[in-house]
Amino acid sequence: MKVKKGNHHFYSPEIFLLTCLGLFILFMQSCRNKDSSEALSSFKTIEIRKDFLLGDFPELQIEILDTINLEATGNPPLTSVHDLAFSQDFFLLIDRRQGLLKFDNKGSFLGKIGENGEGPDEYTMPYAIHLDEKENIVLVADWQKMTVISYSLEGKFESTSNKLLGHPISFYKDNDTLLVVQETLIGTREKPRQVLISSIDPKTLEVKHQEKPLYRYHSNYTIIHSIPRILSRINNTTLFYMSIIRGDISSYANTDTIFSIKEDYLVPEYLLHLSGFDNTLQLGISQVVMSDKKAFVRVVYDHRSYFVVIDLENNRPLVHLRQLFDQEMTDEMIPKPLNGDLFYSILRDHESFPEINPQIIIYRLPSIEN
Repeated sequence: MKVKKGNHHFYSPEIFLLTCLGLFILFMQSCRNKDSSEALSSFKTIEIRKDFLLGDFPELQIEILDTINLEATGNPPLTSVHDLAFSQDFFLLIDRRQGLLKFDNKGSFLGKIGENGEGPDEYTMPYAIHLDEKENIVLVADWQKMTVISYSLEGKFESTSNKLLGHPISFYKDNDTLLVVQETLIGTREKPRQVLISSIDPKTLEVKHQEKPLYRYHSNYTIIHSIPRILSRINNTTLFYMSIIRGDISSYANTDTIFSIKEDYLVPEYLLHLSGFDNTLQLGISQVVMSDKKAFVRVVYDHRSYFVVIDLENNRPLVHLRQLFDQEMTDEMIPKPLNGDLFYSILRDHESFPEINPQIIIYRLPSIEN
């Protein structure tokens, strides 16, 4: 009820409470089976203002530890590096066109593992990999075929899993349990699309599905996740973030959520709030890469990308990354965690013609204060 007194408007307590309750219900619709009081009190708000995003920041002084040049003689041409797994003596790389490739740590090509094709020992759309050196195997998530394929590190085909319930997009090691994260594509507002979690035995590829989906959402768009790691661990807490286009691709969305996993359900952990922006222009968050104590966020505003480093311990943005290694930021250059404070980025020479293979830069980020 709105009551007018003089030239002022007052809202009754009943209307105020109903409004707050409605907003809270809308917020909770993206979560599944949560305890309401816990979810309401647990999340932290991180505000990213327009003036911060458009402000000037000095380039970070990064300590480069190693540079791996993939343009070595005999290396196959690489189009888009989708996932990497590092060992002490070699690393594995998924290229969307070439498939799963093995290199030594100097960047020389050692061979291809598996082949593109429709056979049970082949992959159609390799999406993510998990390296298990103890078992001498690598697992490949085939998004198109909805299976997981295992190969020895020498390239021998080992096994193929039964068909999964969804399209696999990433692996995640939860203590001693290996999880495979999947997404479904067909959904409506009444029956939304889902994110599914299953455990998988690396040796037998036996899959056990969780009884209920981790997450439900509605979107008319299918995203090729350029960073397929949907789950991350920060300070012993498992966090979940998935980039979703909920409305028109050029729409305005000034909030997004990073969730924590409590048992088998999601609780809002961080509310990312974009403030001060023109609501007639495109706005949204399209990527989040999480590491210990930091998150790297790609914000799209008016069809331009902005890359922000967030301090997850103190709930604040630290710096807007315009450049790394004297180059303008791209999706491939977003810092991706290795161990502790070590990161890697993919660096391309966009001025070369014909295009040459990229470099992998391994580095340590400095302590950032503002």
